[in-house]
Amino acid sequence: MDNAIQKITEFTNTRYMKVLMNGFMGITAITICGSLFTLLKSIPFGPWTAFLASSGLGDLLSIPVTITTDAIALYVVLSMAYQTAKSFNRDGFSAALVGLGCFLLLTPFSGMVYSADRTQSLMANGIIPAGVIGARGMFLAIFTGMLAARLYVFFLDRGWVIKMPDSVPPNVSGMFASLIPGGLTFLVFLLIRYGFSLTSFETAQNFIYGLIQTPLMAVGGGWAGLIVKMLATSFFWLFGIHGGMVAYVAFAPIMSVVNAENLAAFAAGVPCPHPEWAIATFICLIGGGGATLGMNLLMNTKLVKSEQLKALGKLALPSSLFNINEPLVFGMPIILNPFLAVPYLLAPLMNLLILMILYKIGLFVPTGASFNTFMPFFILGPLMTGSILGVVGPTLCLVADTFLYLPFLKAYDAKLCRDEAAMSAAEAD
Repeated sequence: MDNAIQKITEFTNTRYMKVLMNGFMGITAITICGSLFTLLKSIPFGPWTAFLASSGLGDLLSIPVTITTDAIALYVVLSMAYQTAKSFNRDGFSAALVGLGCFLLLTPFSGMVYSADRTQSLMANGIIPAGVIGARGMFLAIFTGMLAARLYVFFLDRGWVIKMPDSVPPNVSGMFASLIPGGLTFLVFLLIRYGFSLTSFETAQNFIYGLIQTPLMAVGGGWAGLIVKMLATSFFWLFGIHGGMVAYVAFAPIMSVVNAENLAAFAAGVPCPHPEWAIATFICLIGGGGATLGMNLLMNTKLVKSEQLKALGKLALPSSLFNINEPLVFGMPIILNPFLAVPYLLAPLMNLLILMILYKIGLFVPTGASFNTFMPFFILGPLMTGSILGVVGPTLCLVADTFLYLPFLKAYDAKLCRDEAAMSAAEAD
């Protein structure tokens, strides 16, 4: 076990793993802000929902979400480029700007626009389609930020810069020093954009998304489709891609039929025809993707020693109760974290098994009704089953999730404690 932990620690300390982890930690404040405003908008309380709609406050609260969560790829590319350049002891700010420019070079500036009454649509230029700078563009942002910064550093290391006399102020000479490396990096990404325009994908975004969506669409409904959807959701989140959105888009045709049949059965008062899909509503929602509420609760106990996890545990808990766990995903981070990848993948599948056993023995029956998924599990469970016994299954899942995460969280906590001790010693020296 100790040898395995040592190997994992060595892996996480490699240059680009540290860039990825530090990059995502760098945008923690942004993700927490976006999550808090999402939570405020989604509180499942009738009078509050009506007040948001009647007062217009709901539209106002949507703005912080739009500039944070819905534009998360822009923050990711800046952070990844910054951390990559810093790992080579180069100016992170200049590299971040170059990385952002390269990401925008790969971004399509055309999309569908609609008339005011949405009766007509046409393709227009000069606009950024919804989603490409949000979660859908996150994987491309990671790749672009790291590659652009690395190319920028490469050109700097070759001395391909405009050198100014020593009498020129550093801020001015630094600006000229960035011109050639930045321009050459832009040229590389312009060629990448042109290369994709010659393919059937047309854009880099479509290429990345096509590689993800096509395999998922080959899988049908039923148990096989549900398990693949759940695994895909967790797996892509581990790489910084919004797994829920990817899986939803890929499985939308299947889910629309399944949900419609379940809802029709609920309206008719007959048994749910697809209980496994109805039960899946419980699965990843016990704290968010990966069923992380149990881990978040552990972070607020004395079992956790590192200051980072203690502070993050308190910050993330309110949103985790409402199944919003982006602060954990980006703040710990869970993304590309080999310590937490195994329980993050296994917890939803374990929960599915527990709930299906309880369903088979008749403890609860899913109704197939549709509810706001930003409800705490102890409210959502009874609503989804029409019985107070609906809280039993999710509660058992929460307990099981907590025990599953415990050894992995302890190993990660020990690693962070060592890092914090080393940092304190370095500062003391």
